[in-house]
Amino acid sequence: MSGQTRKHKLMSIFTPTKTLFSKMAWAAYNTYRKGLHYRQRLADMDARLNEGRESIAQFQWERLRKLLRHAYQTTPYYQTLLDSLHIQPDDIRQPRDLLQIPTLEKSTIRAQLDELLSRAFPKHRLMKNATGGSSGTPLIFYQNRAYWNQRNLSVYYFDRWAGWDFGERQLIVWGSLPDVDRAMGLKQRMNNFWRNYRWLNGFDLTAEKMIDAFEQMQRWRPQTILAYASSLHLFAECLSENQLTPDWKLKGIISSAEMLYPHYRKLAENVFKTKVYNRYGGREVGLIAMECKAGRLHINCHDLYIEIDSDAPYTQPGEILITQLNNYAMPFIRYRIGDVGVLSDEVCPCGNSLPILGDLMGRTTATFRTRSGKLIHGGYFTQQFYEIKTVVQFQLIQESYDLCRLKLVVNDKFTNETHEWIVRQIKEALGENVEVRVEFVDQIPPPTSGKIAFTISKIE
Repeated sequence: MSGQTRKHKLMSIFTPTKTLFSKMAWAAYNTYRKGLHYRQRLADMDARLNEGRESIAQFQWERLRKLLRHAYQTTPYYQTLLDSLHIQPDDIRQPRDLLQIPTLEKSTIRAQLDELLSRAFPKHRLMKNATGGSSGTPLIFYQNRAYWNQRNLSVYYFDRWAGWDFGERQLIVWGSLPDVDRAMGLKQRMNNFWRNYRWLNGFDLTAEKMIDAFEQMQRWRPQTILAYASSLHLFAECLSENQLTPDWKLKGIISSAEMLYPHYRKLAENVFKTKVYNRYGGREVGLIAMECKAGRLHINCHDLYIEIDSDAPYTQPGEILITQLNNYAMPFIRYRIGDVGVLSDEVCPCGNSLPILGDLMGRTTATFRTRSGKLIHGGYFTQQFYEIKTVVQFQLIQESYDLCRLKLVVNDKFTNETHEWIVRQIKEALGENVEVRVEFVDQIPPPTSGKIAFTISKIE
């Protein structure tokens, strides 16, 4: 028996044994963190989210009103706010009544953090968290263990749509410094072992390391991949350029943390021969929506109540407002998360009745505006650049209605004709009178958040 054959035979024995061990470890972990009845809670959640829309909406509304009463009774910020508006929580009887409550802005959280904390929880028992956001300015907030237990259950529920299950092998390609640092520590390496995870650092995706990771994947054969959208794209691009194709069947890929542009999806699905599922969430509020097998983004109504800040939320895009229904430690009510989207009243062909986020246009800072009020999806520009092989990297910044700066990293085959074509495409979208200043640079480093901003609008 050859060494290679012996290795494959050992792997065929070890893999199911390791998966069984990991499934048992997951059961022990969830029992310890969430209690003996966590499987029943997951089953109840599954049943509830497969009910009709009216039942789901009623469940949401009951939980929202309960949260409002708690916020008013235990948080100084909401008590002062509602008293100043002469509103009692029980005055909020239907969705349009919520409009009386001002939105929660990031600037308000930074200025009144302690006033937003519920006095029902000792501060030393709370879990401090933070997000750098697209601007890189930290936003600090607090959560508690009950919030995280439910947050994790929701991730379990929705990730199963992409084929993930407890204990099954998963490759994680991530680019957030705090998460990556934790993944490289001894404690987290032990966690990765029993969870059956492997990590690829999204901040260090050299061709050599991506090819090495692929060769390890060929032996280890993960069943799902969880990745930053941009990291997934770089990985797929490297494999495509080197004509490397997996020789095993992936169940699915979960793209998260960044906008999943159509060309990202197309390339990844071609290379890995499986469906890419878009997962939309935020560190502040958890999983917001997940794509189903039919390609629709279903809203996580178990944990969230979503509004679109628009007069016509089903046809006219607006900023997404989120009420987190589980974070009693620090209530987020009508929180302006900083993304733009539109709702859909479509009945999904997948059979699930959860409401649908019709279009997710990305960060408010990535959505361009013209003087006429027209909104232009940042993805419009990324699709224009995708086919230009002489552009290695780009970043388009809308400084004002009249000025855009375009940073370009190009190779030696870049031509004046390509330069002129790019400027023309930008002007066609934003207006002929817009000045486009092109700056050729050596590189465009990502911010500390790890999320590469290809398009930035500074127009409020």
